[in-house]
Amino acid sequence: MLGAMARAYAVLGDEKYRAAAEKNLAFIRAKLWDKETKTLYHRWRDGERDNVQLLEAYAFQLDGVIQLYEATLDPKHLDFAIALAEAMIAKFYDDENGGFWQSAADSKDLILRMKDDYDGAEPSGNSVATLALLKLAAITDREDFRKPAEATLRLFAARLEKIPQAVPYMHQALDFWLEEPRRVVIAGDPHSAKAQELIGAAHSAYQPNKVVLGNSGSVEEFARTLPAKDGPVVYFCTGKACQPPTSETAKVKELLR
Repeated sequence: MLGAMARAYAVLGDEKYRAAAEKNLAFIRAKLWDKETKTLYHRWRDGERDNVQLLEAYAFQLDGVIQLYEATLDPKHLDFAIALAEAMIAKFYDDENGGFWQSAADSKDLILRMKDDYDGAEPSGNSVATLALLKLAAITDREDFRKPAEATLRLFAARLEKIPQAVPYMHQALDFWLEEPRRVVIAGDPHSAKAQELIGAAHSAYQPNKVVLGNSGSVEEFARTLPAKDGPVVYFCTGKACQPPTSETAKVKELLR
């Protein structure tokens, strides 16, 4: 739900979708997230929550939070995405062989741990985790997010090659990884009306291999050096090279074509 509402707001610009996404995340952080132990609980009802720890919960939540960050550029959402990613890697990542276990190492009621590798009606936790970590690495330039994602792609390389129809979502992650993603950096106050207008323009074209980020908070170092010019502006960057900044939404849409 979180990712769907965030994406709807990014594309349609309707504040009711942003409000729904923000409310959803606020509830999860208040009721299902333990900040001290970095634990995301699976269920909450009448003040009680269970202790089930599943990769899918962390991976899908991470994907949704990243989408909300890209739609709002609110630094607190990026910080939460980073905390979720760190917790997911610590609990589920296989340091020896790559890939993510479906259950945590301290699960007491399992005979063996599995690594899900099938994208059915819902994509697998491994596929969602891989793409989410690659996007977060592009936004933050953190190798500790990029390396587990790359190792997971290597682990499932044979499956990607021989049975591609079984892992279509992981193919999105592979496609994202094959070329350095385009970064759309919006410099300036993300809460201003002009910045919101530019964020909407940045999402006006479907380009799955780009990320949208601000120039403050926990973003990669180069983005933090890009200045606003008498108000919010947009930089289109690849690596350390950027096109001249623009504050015109029509120009942003043109450059996205």
